[in-house]
Amino acid sequence: MDGEKKGWKYWLNEWESYVSAGFFMINTLLLIAQVISRYVFNYAITWLEEVATFFYLLMVYSAIAAAVTHRKQICIDALSDALPFKAKKVLLILSDCIFIVFCIWIQKGLWDIVGLVGNGGTALVHIPYALCYMSVALFLLLTAIRCIQNIMRLWGEKENELGARKPNLDLDACEREYLERREQ
Repeated sequence: MDGEKKGWKYWLNEWESYVSAGFFMINTLLLIAQVISRYVFNYAITWLEEVATFFYLLMVYSAIAAAVTHRKQICIDALSDALPFKAKKVLLILSDCIFIVFCIWIQKGLWDIVGLVGNGGTALVHIPYALCYMSVALFLLLTAIRCIQNIMRLWGEKENELGARKPNLDLDACEREYLERREQ
């Protein structure tokens, strides 16, 4: 897939991963600049902390949606792995349904806060507090949509692929590569 052209469906399904990674890189650069300015030049760039906090917020909530998309959210598989196929499928779908309910239930509180903060903003850069809470609400709605997509995927999966996710680190890859080379 490295050399092939990625279409609009790919970008529609992956954009929050790239947004999250972008906010992570920007945040890292901002915090490195802050550390250098404090400890090398004995001067604190105070506005960087406000911007970094806002980008951190955006990074976290966009990463939640990306994690659900790629099935990388934290979960304990001990119970579901011990269950038979149909019960495991029901449990995984129920888990996503509960998360959807949470994402929708919290919306009212977030939008109430948006109304309460009005035109208020951060002290130095004046990032509107309403923007902060709106972004959380919108990313949680996106997460609910990603949960619905995951339920649709789970619904059609067979027993051997149910809830399957690719590991972050494939520990067996080196051994497989060694065995393949040895056979040649």
